[in-house]
Amino acid sequence: MGPAEIAAHTRKKILQRLDVRGMRDGPAPDLDSTVDFPKLPRPEDAPSSLREALARDTTEILAGRWKAFGHLEIQVDDPPAWHKDYLAGRNLATNESAFKLNHRELPGGADIKLIWELSRWYQPVRLAMAGYLRSDERAASKCVEWLADWVRHNPPYRGWNWTSALEVGMRLVQFAWIDALLKGFVELNRPLTSLERGIGTPLPAGKTSPAEGQAMESAGVVEVERLLKRLRGEILPAHVRFAWRYRSFGSSANNHLIGELAGLILAIARWPELSRWATSLGGLQRRWEREVLAQFAEDGGNREQALNYHLFSWEFCWQTHSAIKAAGLKVSSEVADRLRRAAGFFVEVQAPMDPWDYGDSDDGYVTPVFAFDAERVLEWYSWLQSAGDSPAIEYWWGLARLEFGDLRTTGAEWKSSDRKPAKYWDAKEYVFAAGPARQPARERRNWLVHNATGVAVRRAEGWQLRIDASPLGYLATAAHGHLDALHLSVWYHGVAMVIDPGTGAYYADKGLRAWLASRLAHNCPLPAGWGDRPRRLGTFLWDRQRPQVDIREYDDGSERGEGNADWIDAKTVLGPWENERPGPYLWRKVIRLHDENGWVVEEAQESDWPVNVRWQFAPGAILETIHERKFRVARKGVVMEIAVSEDWAEVHPVAAKNSSAFTSAATTELEAEYAGMVSPAFRKVEWAPFLKLVARPQPGKPCVFRTNFLASRSS
Repeated sequence: MGPAEIAAHTRKKILQRLDVRGMRDGPAPDLDSTVDFPKLPRPEDAPSSLREALARDTTEILAGRWKAFGHLEIQVDDPPAWHKDYLAGRNLATNESAFKLNHRELPGGADIKLIWELSRWYQPVRLAMAGYLRSDERAASKCVEWLADWVRHNPPYRGWNWTSALEVGMRLVQFAWIDALLKGFVELNRPLTSLERGIGTPLPAGKTSPAEGQAMESAGVVEVERLLKRLRGEILPAHVRFAWRYRSFGSSANNHLIGELAGLILAIARWPELSRWATSLGGLQRRWEREVLAQFAEDGGNREQALNYHLFSWEFCWQTHSAIKAAGLKVSSEVADRLRRAAGFFVEVQAPMDPWDYGDSDDGYVTPVFAFDAERVLEWYSWLQSAGDSPAIEYWWGLARLEFGDLRTTGAEWKSSDRKPAKYWDAKEYVFAAGPARQPARERRNWLVHNATGVAVRRAEGWQLRIDASPLGYLATAAHGHLDALHLSVWYHGVAMVIDPGTGAYYADKGLRAWLASRLAHNCPLPAGWGDRPRRLGTFLWDRQRPQVDIREYDDGSERGEGNADWIDAKTVLGPWENERPGPYLWRKVIRLHDENGWVVEEAQESDWPVNVRWQFAPGAILETIHERKFRVARKGVVMEIAVSEDWAEVHPVAAKNSSAFTSAATTELEAEYAGMVSPAFRKVEWAPFLKLVARPQPGKPCVFRTNFLASRSS
């Protein structure tokens, strides 16, 4: 921790002493928006799929059937208990100062992420959308009713929902949307005046006639307008002041700071008067632009090395960019170009049909502008390629894209040969079209290597491979990184086969979190005794960084003269660490087998340490043994075969938990408890089969060990 970070911590402590009794700034101001952002499209232009999704979601939300993180079903009260972990069944309501609460240590198995999730206001945003698009008075009224209840139970700077500046920034983003949507709802559905009811008088656009609109001529619309006006004063100043005073700094300034600045910029762009509780919009923009260039590498990859946080941060930045332009300011060309590269990186690296992210992933998103939460990643992926492939996101963001500039990818795109939208890929045949947005990622006919980020991707004949050659994570703590150097993920025909193990949860099970972030759980070659370096010191804290892996690609023998070569290799050195001998040199090479439609993965090292490799398959996979060194893996109707060379001293195909094969494969306490545990989504954990290989290099013999992944004739 350097002097600047120490000074920032001191400043934070002083501010907390001043604010420990909450915010005391007198009566709330009368705020009204002066900038048309978010700019809403006309309700009649909404696609039918979005209208139907909002009708369905409104019914579910009002019945208390919510989804946390977009997938975890919970039953919520009316109004919600804003301090309750509905999964653990623990209500931790408190009026204690937020500065005295430790959100990382909650009793009874409760997790702060479940509490915060309710107060990210995703469901109120969906209700506000239904109010605007469908003139749904019940949805609009319930939205403001719940927000008013939230204000009553969450006074400024007290309780769990004021323990994170990022969560405060998230609510600023959502309230900008809620205010715009409900203001639009009121304007379209306000009761008609006597003049408007006059015979022969044309009705204003969006109004209904007295006969048609009798139900809308209730006090409900007026009450929504009255409550919304009150909520602006009760929510906005306190949130802006907190987000500014307690913004992230030092080694914590990752996607949190991006989100905090986004919330401040959206709020102050829409309500300029709020700048007196923070700073000027221009000053916020300068800070945000520095963070964009710091957190996204030159090739567009996010330096946190966590793929879902890449999209999470990019969405914050897209909204911020649009708000700045709407306020009449200009975003620098360098920042806009970096965000275009970031959009392209996501399209190149993600697998939209069956996504498995690398690094931490809490399934977080910014604003629910998609139609279906279960297909959120696919909808964003499709929109980043082609607006028509994601009608809901294009409906909400099409105007901004046209008016403020398109930050989506405009270069190379992976598409099926029949040009159908990504949702309908058969994933058997791909066409690659090169474009300028891919630089400085190094493009060749085969692998696409993102040198600055350290990730390489290859697609061919139904396969997608992704190899990790990145540093551990961003800044000194590398908060969301995993020990995954040289990890290889494999998809076949769009189905995830060999996976990154996932995240699980941040606080609920510390042992599981340690396992899922470890080298043991990833398939990178692991020398015996080197599994716990770097060491995890806390939920988001590693004791040191890991250097970036060296990665090289060879294409048709152009660099090696080997003739018809098509392969990539990556290498790393573990250590040396303080007061310890240097670690072993590790090397992984992935070679295309054209004749067999497959790949061979070679592992090598310059030492005599035994080496483990664990090929972890996705949940639902079935692992069958053909003979002692050949196996078949089937999942979702897709089949591939795996063959391992004679050089492996031990081969452990583990098809079932607690089997004899499972017991013989476990050599550590951590393995015995968690081997095979994977997390397809945040707070969701399943067991899946795996293949563990052990090599014991012999002096004077080649130290290269091979595993073949082959297309199966039954696929």
